[in-house]
Amino acid sequence: MANLTTLIPAVQESVVALLRIHLERPQKVKKEKVRPARFQCSWGSGFCVVADKYLITAFHLLNGGNGVQPRNPQDKFIAFVVPENEEKAFHFPVIGFPLEKPDLDLAILEIGPCSTQGIHLPGLAVTLTPQPTGTRVVTMGFPAPEIAEINLDPQGNYLGGQFFLKSHANEGIVSAHYTLGAFPIYEFNVGWHHGESGGPIVTQSEPATAFTLMQQYRNIQTPHGIVAGPHRGRGLYAIQQELARLGVIHD
Repeated sequence: MANLTTLIPAVQESVVALLRIHLERPQKVKKEKVRPARFQCSWGSGFCVVADKYLITAFHLLNGGNGVQPRNPQDKFIAFVVPENEEKAFHFPVIGFPLEKPDLDLAILEIGPCSTQGIHLPGLAVTLTPQPTGTRVVTMGFPAPEIAEINLDPQGNYLGGQFFLKSHANEGIVSAHYTLGAFPIYEFNVGWHHGESGGPIVTQSEPATAFTLMQQYRNIQTPHGIVAGPHRGRGLYAIQQELARLGVIHD
């Protein structure tokens, strides 16, 4: 089993925070008065699987959590990294969506070069091998930040901002493993915070390998109604053909 003090920083290098910028109201000029555009911003997480190119995340981050509704093509997305959780954040533009699977709550995003020269995003190892119940795991994501300011132009292009953005790790085990339809589902004794959805769940091995991601929870019926139950993620086996097509190396 890997040492967590070395495993977590290694995984952290490949994990991003995802900012969704959704236009609620366009800018208008009436009688020489400008009514500024209004935007809604939301956050999630993801992880790189092909260096400086492809990210995996949960599809529900792309549509604001609206079930299987399609992504709004006018929305803009930015991927942020915060190396070693230090003071500076760097960002990559999301330039493409080679895979969108709302039914599986999975998506692959393509990113362009970092806005800061010399900053790179390494790929995280991926496994499609089923992980048995009891497997020790680590989760990694970015809880949604406290925002002091986000600056956008009238088209919603990101110009800068001030917000407290830090990645967060947790550890636990695979608490259950079963299939729904043809695809493997994992449940965990680990919870995650708002904003961490889409971040990887990796084995505590050397090297750490991602086999699923933080997606959702199972509803539990109680005498007082339905409550949130075990957190779970769908195995990346569900998109093995798409991963191969995009050049994602896996075992």
